[in-house]
This record gives sequence, structure tokens and C-alpha cells, in this order.
Amino acid sequence: MKFIRPIILLCLIALLSACGDEDNSEPPALLTSFTRTADLDQQWSAITGDEIGQQFLFIQPLLLDDLIVVAGRNGVLTIFDTEHGYELAEINLDEELSGGIGGNSSKVLVTTRDGSVVCIDLGDKTVSWKTRVPSEVLSRPVLYNNIVLVRTGDGRLLGLDLGTGKIKWSYAQTIPALTLRGSSSPVIARGRVFVGLDNGRMIALSPIDGEVIWDIALTVPQGRSEIQRLVDIDGRSELYGRLLYATSFQGRMAAIDVSTGQFVWSRPFSSHSGLTVDKDAVYSSDDMSYVWALDRNTGATLWKQEKLKLREVTRPVLFGEYLVVGDYEGYIHVMSKFDGHFVARTQVSDSGLGSGILVPPVVQGERIFALTRDGLLASYKLKQIVKEDLDF
Repeated sequence: MKFIRPIILLCLIALLSACGDEDNSEPPALLTSFTRTADLDQQWSAITGDEIGQQFLFIQPLLLDDLIVVAGRNGVLTIFDTEHGYELAEINLDEELSGGIGGNSSKVLVTTRDGSVVCIDLGDKTVSWKTRVPSEVLSRPVLYNNIVLVRTGDGRLLGLDLGTGKIKWSYAQTIPALTLRGSSSPVIARGRVFVGLDNGRMIALSPIDGEVIWDIALTVPQGRSEIQRLVDIDGRSELYGRLLYATSFQGRMAAIDVSTGQFVWSRPFSSHSGLTVDKDAVYSSDDMSYVWALDRNTGATLWKQEKLKLREVTRPVLFGEYLVVGDYEGYIHVMSKFDGHFVARTQVSDSGLGSGILVPPVVQGERIFALTRDGLLASYKLKQIVKEDLDF
């Protein structure tokens, strides 16, 4: 199976459209000034050593009550206290990691480049079990009671026993020869598991035995070339009430009734980062790095923020009345969720270290945590400006 990274794909499309002429692809937008109404105050930062460099690995930090767990491709997991940033433990697996971190307050799960799922006991910081699966896992393992759900790169969804690591069931679909590098994590709600696949299909299964409940095409591949027919569902899908919201690359965004598997609404949309939902809107960043807010009930556009064009922004994350995204230069942007205007901005750095932000920031209460490609982890609080507004 061939993988292609989204940013490489965009460059290929630009080069092909130039018909062999000199590369005239559009550069990322420069940052523009705005009137700040808040500041991002850094509470602490830590150089974790858990870097991913230029690898396209979505290893998002895992928040567990007052702990945050980070990991890099080198197989080192570091656990920090969220309040002060104290390093509490370091676990070296001596493995090259490939996917995100999952788990709960007692067990942490990671996946390796050679196609293994590893379970770590947080009590004694030792490996409880390691299970080889059919291929590399690029998404975060998800827990449902005592079942670990993992999606492999060859199109399988597996259910593993949390206690032993034994594979209890397996579900597979044929996937295209060419796909984006990455996989969406399963969403578990209402006693079902919902998964978006690389062939543009969305499925609902029983997490107990993998039995299929419904199977629909979110997007149908179109075009003659393999690149034109890429329709991966690689980003985050989310359930709100009885509706599942999902989006695909070069396809569409839709709201799906989880009881019946029927579309409530759909519209053309292209994103490989996924979406976030609240009671009013669906928020997403598209493949041009435009940030959108769509009406949750109809899919109609509420607003569109275009000033981060081609800055490789992450999926928007909700933070109270705001949205937070990271970009390729390591900036955190805070914007109003009501109209998309910018509120605050800062660059994650420490003594000149730090780089781009690939995974979305994570939020807990009043704190925003951001992790750079170079393994710099930083915690921020948003402080409203009460003095005279200043231009950033």
C-alpha cells in the first residue's frame, strides 16, 4: 500500500497544474496584525526529547486528570504534572512509535512502526503486554470497557482484550492502492464504534464482536488518476446527540443519523484534519488551511477565516468561547468561535527551540497544551487584556 502525505500531495497538484513550468505554487500566508483582546501566558514549558522531526506522525498528547503523557517516534514516553510541568516519569520502550497515545488512568496504549500495540501499566511503569497486528497503526488506540480498538494501515479494525492483548475480533475492508498517510481514530458512543476508512466509507460496528450495524459511503471516489480519487477519512469525526459529523479529503462533510445511517445533510468539503462540534456549529480547517464554522443542523456556512491560508493549521479545538489552532511555524492562534476574528497569538518556543505544530493543541479547563515537532511541550492560559487594546 502506498502512502502520500497531504502537504506533498498539495505540492504535487501544484506542480502538475504548472504543466512542467517553474514551480509557481502559492506560498503560505504571512501573519497579519490584529487588535489583541487577550494574551496567551505561558505557564511552563518542557523539552521532552519526544520529537517526531519531519515525520508525519500524529502522536497527540494524552490528558489524564492532572497528568499529561507525551511520546515521540523514538519510543520514549514522558509523564508530566499539568499544573507545574514537573516530569514525573520517563518510560523508554526502545521501539519506534507510529500512532497516537490512548488509555486511561491505569493503562496507556501506544503503537509501533513494526505493527505492534503496546500496553503500559502506569502503576509500575512496565509493559503489560505487546501484541503484533497485521500492519502499522497510525491512529490512537481507543478504549471501550475492557476492549482496545485499533485501526491498522491495511484497512482493518481490531478489538483487543485490555487485560491480555489477545485479538478478539477483526473487521476488514479493501482500501485504495494510494492513500494519505494517517488514519482516523474510532469514535465510541451509544454502545457503537464509528470508523471512517480510507475508501471514503463510514461504518458503525458493535465494539463487542465487530458486527457491522451500517455501512455508508461518505464520499465516492471520482476522477481518473489515483490522486484525484483520494477520499480518505483521516481526521477526527465527532458525535453530538444522535448525529455523527464526519468529513473526508476531496469529498464532503456530512451529518449522519447514527440510528439509521442516513444523511441529515451533506456538502462538498475537503479536510484531512477532521472537525470539532458544539451545540451550535461544526468547526473544521480545510486543505487550504481556511478555518470554517458551519451550522450544525443544516451545514450552512456561518463564517470562514482565510487569513491562515496554506499555513498547515491543525484541526480547531474548542476553548470556551474560542477556537485554538496550531500552524507549521509553531504559532498558536486563538479566534472567536462566533465570527472567527483573532483574539490572541503566540509562538511556542523556548531558548530558540521549537518548531511547527502538527497535532492539535489539547485543552483542559483553563489550560491549553501545545506540542511541537521537536518535542517542546508548553502550557498556556488565556488572559484577557483590560488595559487599552494593542496591535499585535
